[in-house]
Amino acid sequence: MIGQSSSVPRPFAKLIESVPDAELRQPGSRLVESIHFDSRDVIPGACFVCRQGLRNDGHAYVSRAIDMGAIAIVAERPVSVPAHVGLALVPDGRIALAGLSRKFWGEPDLEIGTIGITGTDGKTTTSHLVAGLLKAQGSRVGSMTTVDVQFNGESRPSERRLTTPEAPWIAQQLRRMVDSGGGWGVIEVASHALELQRVHGFAFDRAVVTNVTRDHLDVHGGIAEYQRAKRRLIDLLDATGHTSRGRVAILNADDPVASGFAEHTDCDVVTFGVHRRADVRVLWHECDVARVTVESPWGRWDVPTKLVGSWNASNIAAAVATVGSITGTLDDAMEMLPGMSAVSGRMEAIDCGQPFRVIVDFAHTPAALKAVLSELRAQTSGRIISVFGSAGDQDKGKRPLLGRVVAMYADYAVVTDEDPRGEDPELIAEAIVAGASTTRPEFAMDVVLDRREAIRKALLSACPGDAVVLTGKGHETGIAYSGFTVPWNEAAEARKALVEAGYDDPNPPGRSS
Repeated sequence: MIGQSSSVPRPFAKLIESVPDAELRQPGSRLVESIHFDSRDVIPGACFVCRQGLRNDGHAYVSRAIDMGAIAIVAERPVSVPAHVGLALVPDGRIALAGLSRKFWGEPDLEIGTIGITGTDGKTTTSHLVAGLLKAQGSRVGSMTTVDVQFNGESRPSERRLTTPEAPWIAQQLRRMVDSGGGWGVIEVASHALELQRVHGFAFDRAVVTNVTRDHLDVHGGIAEYQRAKRRLIDLLDATGHTSRGRVAILNADDPVASGFAEHTDCDVVTFGVHRRADVRVLWHECDVARVTVESPWGRWDVPTKLVGSWNASNIAAAVATVGSITGTLDDAMEMLPGMSAVSGRMEAIDCGQPFRVIVDFAHTPAALKAVLSELRAQTSGRIISVFGSAGDQDKGKRPLLGRVVAMYADYAVVTDEDPRGEDPELIAEAIVAGASTTRPEFAMDVVLDRREAIRKALLSACPGDAVVLTGKGHETGIAYSGFTVPWNEAAEARKALVEAGYDDPNPPGRSS
């Protein structure tokens, strides 16, 4: 099972050897049985790693960690610990956490082929496709994405709503994959993870960049810094990959930033694209069912696909390029592709017999929202009704941009809560409305902060032929406010609202489909 894998207690002095420029002050008297960075999670026998976090300084919690049973402390500056507790000083607690985690779990990334997938949009779908196509070619594959962790036919939700969790968790999952006989591990790697060193030192054999637009500028500070964070995955590929498996960067030829990363690597490069010449090119065809034409060094195919949205041509191209670079053949994978469905919360259609479309999608960046709305604009005879918001404590500059996109491509919008966190939801909504108003002053827009009521309002306003698009939450299971999280299921809420409006849910809970 995914949850089964045991660690091996290790001497603190040996573990700390994995951290560059570490200074061992006290070796400690016991073996390390776990690695932690949050004092609330510390258990007896743990090594506690202090970091300067985005909001908290781990050094303030050393005493609490020791009280909880920590037997070793790793810190960026001198701290006071008892004589029996191990102590090491390091230049960077984040880098130390990654190194210690890899070492503690026996460097599993050296025993399994590792595929890192980054980009502003398309990471989860591309990860899903890569894992599925690799399995079709006979490989044993595990994956870690925003949505879930999968291996051996089992799946469980990803932890703490992080696209890429912290290094101890990543190393542990890779060890579980290795112990279960896995040959490849697919990791969705967010810019946060690259900026905050969560995968520092991990060995990658393939680095995939789907695209680079804008997101998370609250962490990165600017577009240039965000782009550099994405490029760090290419840097890791250069520094850490296995020569036995080849080291290949898989880059989007349609994206000038992503394709430009080729200038920063000595590894092999395979390009993919839709609009420009590339090693792998996928063309999208809309007819009775969506079809793709795949042109690659390993063959040419024309196959149907269940994936909705022409942007998935790029995701398919990225997956084909990745798998082809590994297996050198794709015949079995192409037979599997027509049966592969979309990831939960990605262009998910909600059908309760209503005479209009209802779509749930995770789009939360201006580029992703534009792609969804422009696609539906071309397919919809009636109005486009958008329900969306923007997250708090994150990139404030994208809020007016989201408003502009909706004003350009929709006919009516309801602005609502996404994840306000510590910010005033009304101020978030005001920034969105301001962006829409400067683009299209006459645009019809309401603000309903209660997301459940916002969905109801949008659905009740829909007419035959319209399309109601609920974006920003997708697969997520909660709406985060200051100090608490409200449980949430966007698709279920949409179905509930449709049933309340008089439509019939064909697959209510408890009825098999």
